[in-house]
Amino acid sequence: MKIAIFSDTHCGFKYGEERGEDSFIAMNEAMDKSLDCDIILHAGDMFDGKVPKPEVYSRTAKILSRAHSVSSNAKLIESTKEVSPLALRGIPVVTIHGTHERRSGEMINPLQSLEKSGLIIHLDSSSVVFDVNGEKVAIHGMSGVSEKYAKEVLDKWNPQPVVGAINIFMFHQSVEPYIYSPLDPPTIKLSDLPKGFDLYILGHIHWSDIQNLHSGKFLLTGSTTPTSIHKNEVEQAKYIFKYDGKEIEKVKLENQRKIMIEEFEVGAGVKDRIANFLNTLSVENPKQIVMIKIKGTLPKDVPQPNFRDLEERYKDKFILYINKNVESQDFEDKLDLIKTLNDNRMSPEEQGIRILESKLGQMNCIINPNEIFDLLVEGNSDMIFNLLTGKQKTLAMI
Repeated sequence: MKIAIFSDTHCGFKYGEERGEDSFIAMNEAMDKSLDCDIILHAGDMFDGKVPKPEVYSRTAKILSRAHSVSSNAKLIESTKEVSPLALRGIPVVTIHGTHERRSGEMINPLQSLEKSGLIIHLDSSSVVFDVNGEKVAIHGMSGVSEKYAKEVLDKWNPQPVVGAINIFMFHQSVEPYIYSPLDPPTIKLSDLPKGFDLYILGHIHWSDIQNLHSGKFLLTGSTTPTSIHKNEVEQAKYIFKYDGKEIEKVKLENQRKIMIEEFEVGAGVKDRIANFLNTLSVENPKQIVMIKIKGTLPKDVPQPNFRDLEERYKDKFILYINKNVESQDFEDKLDLIKTLNDNRMSPEEQGIRILESKLGQMNCIINPNEIFDLLVEGNSDMIFNLLTGKQKTLAMI
């Protein structure tokens, strides 16, 4: 028996931009390296957004369909949910949705849509059990929820290991000590995870780790492609993982851009110092991602430095990001907020939901801010007005 595991492919990340192909290249390679397995597990954030472009959805579906052209020894024998026979052709792909795909109420997320097409099995506080050459494998999946509700959802579901099976628990959350955002702290600790499972799989965090937990193993999958550039991603390769019921094998993804992070203090000659550093780097194909971090405090009345000429000069050699965490005595409070948001890698969606949550709280409104945000994304301003004024009581269309 062999199970392939990967997560956070973020298909569609930077689509239409220079890095727009990276997520598809990585997911194709992950699929290539998984086709000798009996089951494929994906631990969330398959897509980079809640409503992927048709082109992104189509390309992702095409990659997933490759699993159905290869034979597998896995046979579904039990399930707590309905499973389409189409999803059992070839190698079953079992998934959960992540925070990037999560939608509220009755809205269909892209993983649910893929499941209705027969491409995947989507778990949301549900389980499936396979027989693989006489071995039983039970996969229990909890899809991503708002962090403040995660412990409550886990406790309410209370998954139990299947007797006589290899039991895998797969979820997509922030977990202490793997804190993704202190602004939205986790409610789950590793010690809170249910006991009796052989393997615990966590998506969401973009670097990888393996450790012992309870009587089993804990696998932090990491991502297959870098989105927010973190120092841990520079220090590690990207992997998929293969599990035989006992051991976890790391399989390196080769088609990755090199990443470089370098810090500079603001001050005299900072642009020349950056240029001298860039001139020491080799030109790669594909281009390296180079993250320059500018730190320090500007004296009062000194303008923010402009680095556009540097970005223009090196655009044909590197994918260059210049992160200006420079504080000014005149704008210290505003820059502190920007720095906090950047350091904690909150996506625009997460920032928007956080603002909505604050505003709705001031109005003593009990409507879930995630539901309001999804309606904003869909352009349903009339429904939002009706909900806030009490004219409409549910998310169902009038």
